[in-house]
Amino acid sequence: MSYIIRNTIVLGVVFTIILAVGLFITAFSLPKKFVKLDAEIKKIELELQNTPDLANQYNVAAAQLEEMKKHWENRSKEVPPKDITGETYGYLNRTMDVSGEVKMDMTYVGPRDFGNYGFNVYTLKGEGAFKNLAKFIWYIESGRRLLKISSLTLRGYESKSAESNETKILILFDMELQAYYSPMEELHNAPGELKAQQTILTSNPFYPLIMHEIPAPLPDEIEIERSILKAVIPGKAFIIDQNQKSRILEEGDKVYLGYVTRILPNEGKIECLLNKGGVAERFELTIRQGEPLK
Repeated sequence: MSYIIRNTIVLGVVFTIILAVGLFITAFSLPKKFVKLDAEIKKIELELQNTPDLANQYNVAAAQLEEMKKHWENRSKEVPPKDITGETYGYLNRTMDVSGEVKMDMTYVGPRDFGNYGFNVYTLKGEGAFKNLAKFIWYIESGRRLLKISSLTLRGYESKSAESNETKILILFDMELQAYYSPMEELHNAPGELKAQQTILTSNPFYPLIMHEIPAPLPDEIEIERSILKAVIPGKAFIIDQNQKSRILEEGDKVYLGYVTRILPNEGKIECLLNKGGVAERFELTIRQGEPLK
């Protein structure tokens, strides 16, 4: 075979291979790339169309961040590194001094810790005139310490004086209080000033339209609704009465306006039946869980 024929055959084979590769790229590979490129182009076009929305979202987020910075720089609440029960008790006592006469018994329940912050839970039980109690609650929520009232129960009570026979309306309250603490140093001091203004309440919603016709309590008679149940054993209940005196009650014992009907040690409570001027009322006194503070 001559060199001319052999070279011609080799060139023909090379040309055929090049042609086949070109046809494969043109017919199969390039269309797939074109489809992929076309999808990416559409995606970019869609993102370009959404640019105004992204800009609006950025502006809204920036405004929210600026508002949060303003609140942070003007914060007025202090969060101590630890909540010491004695200091919290003293803080609440000072709060009562500026609120007016309010009686309070405070019990420590326990901590709730979440790492960067936490709070101690306390229960408060007491009484006071509506105006004084409203101030006390306002000072708790609006004072320098970060305290939160998580639950609050209020009940009107007609207290009749044995000496003057005068009826005074007291508000009996049960409160659960959270006292916050945090190891974050930035929260220990608040740069802002307290600007909250107390709302003045002009009326007492607990004042009854019609007073009950009830007698004044006898000397040393237990006003069970103003008392605190400390312990219960089968057949006996140990209480602290309205005069802070320790007393023992048994089933059938008389109390102001009624008598003890049941002592339930398994449930940690006693039941009484009271006669409120002809209206029978069942009243339960329950042991408060936690450690009492003095």
